[in-house]
Amino acid sequence: MAKKRKNPENKKPESGALYSHEAEQALISYLTKMPDGDEVLRKAGVTRPRLKVMMYDDEIYQAIEKRQDKLESAAWRVEPMDRPESKIIMEHLREWWSEILLGAQNARWYGYSVLEAIYTKPEEPSLHIDGDTITPFIGFKWIGEKPMQWYEPKNDGRLLLLANYNATRQDQEVDQRFKHFLTRCKSTYENPLGEALLSRLYWVWFFKTSGFKFWAKFVEKFGLPMLVGKTAGKTTDMRDALLRAHASSVIALSGTDEVKIEGGNSASGNSSATFETFDKNLERRIQKVILGQTLTSGTDGSGSRALGDVHLEVQNSKYKADVRMIMPTLQAIINALCDINGWERHRVIIGEEKSLEEPKADRDVKLKNAGANLTPQYFQREYGLQDGDIAESNQLLLNTQFSAIPNRAFNFKAQANKLSAEQQEVEELTDGQKDLQLLSNEQIKQLVAESDSPEGLAFNLMQLIPSVSESQFKANLDQALYAADILGYATAQGEK
Repeated sequence: MAKKRKNPENKKPESGALYSHEAEQALISYLTKMPDGDEVLRKAGVTRPRLKVMMYDDEIYQAIEKRQDKLESAAWRVEPMDRPESKIIMEHLREWWSEILLGAQNARWYGYSVLEAIYTKPEEPSLHIDGDTITPFIGFKWIGEKPMQWYEPKNDGRLLLLANYNATRQDQEVDQRFKHFLTRCKSTYENPLGEALLSRLYWVWFFKTSGFKFWAKFVEKFGLPMLVGKTAGKTTDMRDALLRAHASSVIALSGTDEVKIEGGNSASGNSSATFETFDKNLERRIQKVILGQTLTSGTDGSGSRALGDVHLEVQNSKYKADVRMIMPTLQAIINALCDINGWERHRVIIGEEKSLEEPKADRDVKLKNAGANLTPQYFQREYGLQDGDIAESNQLLLNTQFSAIPNRAFNFKAQANKLSAEQQEVEELTDGQKDLQLLSNEQIKQLVAESDSPEGLAFNLMQLIPSVSESQFKANLDQALYAADILGYATAQGEK
């Protein structure tokens, strides 16, 4: 029978050229891709996302969680607070604050992190309910950290979504105004991926994990005491007797047999002290890299209040560094939320920008007691106060009433006469009136007639007697204020 010939038209189309093209593009992309600038990762042959396995170490996780808790528990606010949308921004961000904060802080551990935002649709907006008022707005349907291996930051500020993780199958530049928010830790032109803190601990973690495995095997084999028996009879009988003794802890021996317990020699190189020293040094290195100090779980047999204050200061400096790193990302997220809703841009503040520093405050109190007059501009600059926080009052008007506070360290006359504080102050004021020149009645009447308030009275009196001493000015001001009160009372009674 004749052999049927295959129809070449029914053959499947070959796609070898297409596969070859994709392979060439993948090879070119791999060869031209900038390598990771981290020397530790290159020598260890570990990728940056692989560093997440180190978070399962108990000591590393505890130290990182300490810094996370410090940052997450910090107070925060947005300014200005008097806008109608300020409350909406605060309450909406409070729902996603932990995801945003911790996702941005992960850049400290891995070098960079990327947050992605998904917004609600305009036809299905988010609702803010304040009493009977319902305000629709475009908010976050979801915002959180995406896998870092999906993205590649560039040294020119661009952020690429890699080809394997998008529909176009090509590296695609993403939007960083509304959609994606990049946080980098100490990135440079040579190392745009940032400095990964966990890479500095890779070898410490590696030796710690390997050393603990070795120690577990050592303890399993040599840590338990061993029963050693001597017998004049059969060794197999002694062996079986020792095996039974492990379970029952009881053994019967003849006069020629001997059993003793042999344990690990604490003075040998295989003692537990060697591993404890090794493990303790590794833990100290972990704490020093992540926390900047080693006073987390103990003081190594010694400690003091000053030592604790120093370590608290180091902890606060690490916290402030984390705030500075994530602040641009948080501000970009708030700007995106304001721009997409057409609101005025708000400013986010974490913690207090300038707190009351006790040493500085004590210094200012001493300067004030020494006679220094600190201006409102000084308080605004040193303590972060704003316009309107300090009420400027006329010091002359504040001194028109008796303060009844003795201003002398010793006053033997007051002690001898048993005068009270108020009586002593009156005596001092009356003694100082001897050389004072007071205004005449006509001058007082004219001064009161030209003044419509106590402030105006003080101003007109200053114009009338510009070159007098402070004590004489105070005495004349008291006289004028008293006369103004009497004249006002008399006028009121006459009108009745």
